Amino acid sequence: MAPYAVAHFKLGLQLAGRDLPDSQRHAWAYDFASDERLGVYLTNSLEAPHEYPGLPLFTQFVADETAAANRVKQDLPIMVVIGNPPYSGHSANKGEWISGLVRDYYQVDGNPLGEHNPKYLLDDYVKFMRFGQWHIDRSGGGILAFISNNGYLDNPTFRGMRQSLVNSFTDIYILNLHGSSKKREVAPDGSPDENVFDIQQGVAIGLFVKEPGKRGPGVVRYADLWGLRESKAGGASKYEWLLTHDISSTGWDATSPQTPFYLFVRQDDSARDEYHALWVSKMPL
Repeated sequence: MAPYAVAHFKLGLQLAGRDLPDSQRHAWAYDFASDERLGVYLTNSLEAPHEYPGLPLFTQFVADETAAANRVKQDLPIMVVIGNPPYSGHSANKGEWISGLVRDYYQVDGNPLGEHNPKYLLDDYVKFMRFGQWHIDRSGGGILAFISNNGYLDNPTFRGMRQSLVNSFTDIYILNLHGSSKKREVAPDGSPDENVFDIQQGVAIGLFVKEPGKRGPGVVRYADLWGLRESKAGGASKYEWLLTHDISSTGWDATSPQTPFYLFVRQDDSARDEYHALWVSKMPL
């Protein structure tokens, strides 16, 4: 409820021109019609459209808001999904609708993953990425932009997810911000590496673009960002870099993820053929 209320409050002030001098406000202020509202809705994105019939009067607001959100979910094309979804390996969002969608990530190259413990595919951030992917596929084009847990970039359990994303989107941009204290990450030169948030899990920015009329598999463009969160003694920092760079000024490495793992991170595969030849030669008959 809190971010919902604050969003309405701030947008209402902005549209009313409260940031303008009195002499200019009348020329720019927006007057809402009697039945018009801001397009900000209170809903659980991971739930399928549903109704709350027969609610008491004091909860009727929730029912009305749910009905308005349902119209968006069912009838309107959603072309931009942006945010910082929660990371929770023990997700409380166990609805059949979103869990069913995520089941598409349980296969790769048309075959089951065969993982003994694929539970982290049910992490909340994975569900939100699947939510955005599904809506943009349904709309025929759009952008999914998340800063999230970076585990999906190279974890073998997520290979079906990566293949699905590559097949849905035409261009994928991954800026790996690293910062995992769990992995005790340090920069390639041995200097400290810090998280941009106060968390242990490393994070990444993912921009997933689906151009209308085009089909995957898409191209993945990848870049790393290492170092301190904030500058010390005038040195460079992740915050400073992020404030001064965009897609066009980032040095991307383009790649086409390949079977069987469809990795989104860079990998030295110069010895791949030699490795597989040795592996086959050492297998017992």
